[in-house]
This record gives sequence, C-alpha cells and structure tokens, in this order.
Amino acid sequence: MFTIAGIGCCLLDYIYARVDFTSSAFGAYRSRLEGDGGLLPGKLVFTEDFESFIDCDLESVLQEITSGKPVDMVNIGGPAVVALIHAAQILDSSRFHVRFIGAIGEDAEGAELCRQIDRTPLGSAGLLKKAGRTPRTVVLSDPTFDQGRGERTFINTIGAAGQLSSEDLDVGFFKANMVVFGGTALVPQLHDSLDQLVLQAKSTGAFTVVNTVYDFRHQRQNPLSRWPLGSSDKSYSSIDLLIADLEEALRLSGTEALDDALNFFIKQGVGAAIVTNGSRDVALKIGCDLYVPQSNSRFPVSQSIVAELIEHPERKGDTTGCGDNFAGGVIAEVAHQLESRQARIDLAKAVAWGAVSGGLACFQMGGVFFELHPEQKRKLMQPYLNAYFQ
Repeated sequence: MFTIAGIGCCLLDYIYARVDFTSSAFGAYRSRLEGDGGLLPGKLVFTEDFESFIDCDLESVLQEITSGKPVDMVNIGGPAVVALIHAAQILDSSRFHVRFIGAIGEDAEGAELCRQIDRTPLGSAGLLKKAGRTPRTVVLSDPTFDQGRGERTFINTIGAAGQLSSEDLDVGFFKANMVVFGGTALVPQLHDSLDQLVLQAKSTGAFTVVNTVYDFRHQRQNPLSRWPLGSSDKSYSSIDLLIADLEEALRLSGTEALDDALNFFIKQGVGAAIVTNGSRDVALKIGCDLYVPQSNSRFPVSQSIVAELIEHPERKGDTTGCGDNFAGGVIAEVAHQLESRQARIDLAKAVAWGAVSGGLACFQMGGVFFELHPEQKRKLMQPYLNAYFQ
C-alpha cells in the first residue's frame, strides 16, 4: 500500500458567488496600502486585520459587500485538505491510502466540517480538536472579473489552526511514501518550523510536496521582504516538488518575473517547481534527475473545459478550489508513478492531470465535489484527459 500523509490548512469556506469587485460597496473596503488589512482581488486577509481596517466587525459590513445576498455555499476549503480529498477520490483505494491531519474547534462548525469530510474517502479521523473556533474563510467571488475569468478575495479566521504544531505529528506520519504540507501559511506554528518538518520527512525517504497559499501574516509584517518558508531557506533543499501560484512564487522568491522565481527555487535546491496563473499557462522548472527532462516549460489549462464553459456558461460554478484541485491532481499522478516504480517521474503528465483537475472544479461551487459513488470523479475527468493528451 502506497501511503500519502498530509497536514495543513483545513477549514470551512463560506462562498458568496456573485460579488461585484467594481461596486462602490466593495470599493469602500478595498486596500489602500500594501498590507493594511483591506480587500484585494486574489488576495487573502485575516479577519482581525480586516476588522481593524474597517473599525468594526466583519458581520456588520458583510451584507453591504455582498449586496444583501445570502451565502451560496458552505464547503470544505483549504489547500491541504481539498488537494488530498481530490487525490483520494481519483486514486485506487486498494493501492493508495491518503491520510490528513488538521485542526477544528469544539463547535458547530467543527461538527459540520467533520460531517462534510466524512462524505469523502479522506474521512475526519485526522481532525484534531483544539482551542479556538473552527477555521473559516469568507470567500467573495466575482465571476465576471478579469474579462470573465473570475477571481476571489478571502477573509480568513485561523482559529484552532493556530494551535496545530509539529507535536501533533507521529512517527508514522513521516514514514509515509509521500508527505504533503499544504497551505501552512494559515497554520502558523507549522509554517514557522516547515524547514525542520520537510527535512524530517525527507530523511525518512518520503517524497515531499509543498503547496503554498498567500502568506498575509508575513506580507503584513513586512510588505517589502521576501516571504519565509520555515525558519530558514534550508526548507527548499528538502522539497521534491513545490506548487505555488504566480503571486505566491514571486513573494516567496523576492523576484518580479516568473522565470526568475523558478530559477530561484531551483537554485535553492527544490527538485521541481510548478507555478499556476489562473486560466493562463502553467509553468514548470525541473532541477534534478528525479524527473524526465522537459523541453517545454509551459503547459496550457484544459482547453476542452474552457470551450465547454464558453459554450455552456450555465454550467459554470466558481473558481474556488481550482488551484487546490490542480495540486491534488498533480499529487495523485506523481504518487501513481512512484507506486509504479517508474525510473523517472514525468511531470508533464502530472501537470496534465492537474490542469484537468483544476478545470473540472470550475463546474461546481466550492472546492470539493461530493461523489455519489466511488470513481465518479475519475470517470468525469477521463474525456477531458483524453482531449488534453491529444
């Protein structure tokens, strides 16, 4: 049995799917200075910082920002748990075991998060009850933003995730075949020790994956400085695969261009780096012989899904969870190749799985698709995968 163990961001997403980012209501709470706690499309802000920015509580202005519309969906969210749920859904459960550790509060939201995760192959056994409320994110989504590509802004409450630490990880966690750290910037104690954690996983022979999330904590502390990934840059040399979006890649590397960011990661010792950019091409850079060499460094999103959404706009959900599902697709295909003992990992194929996985999430609202029966999601993906490879 090939084992995948993951830890990181796990929460409830409260999704408002029809927010107009050009409206005066949204504009009244828009950021004016970098890191001031205001809202910006594509960015995350902490609830306490936003409330300080507006000098009142979030709930008192939420009706204004959303034009009085009710919440459209309450769904599982978080770069770690959503990615691993997707991986568990599309991998053969007789050959792969996926395990996740996260934090919830002892409240109704924690019970709801457990109920939802128990509807997936991942299950809620790894959700640990900690002090504080269950982590949550208010997701404001504008489907018309960026010429119809859509974008979101996030207001996050860390809550119980702030209590999750390395002490919650047992020896078996690090002995998994693959260890995934997802969105740890929203799990502060883990993030600050990420260099030690990935080194510990790497030292046991695990394949290590880090998929990132916007790090508002460090952006707020020093908007001009490069974001840290653990207590030192030594974390990079223990990462076999880094997955980030463009904004995160630029902030982590302290660069202003995509290729410079990719070169930074490889120079720091990352085995390979994948950078997404919404509906635009995915970038890949390989830095070691663990992988099949690639002559191409750019890969498109799923054009068959793009075409279908243009032809049938009524099928469009929102873009929440697209990046997380992308990461889950890449993780699943890399795990499949490792389990098959291929001589080298073909990341082009893994990116294809990621592109279709992320694209498929556009047909739903929220990051997690709840299957009616096992293998449903994999079967839904297959025609789009066939089209992508063609």
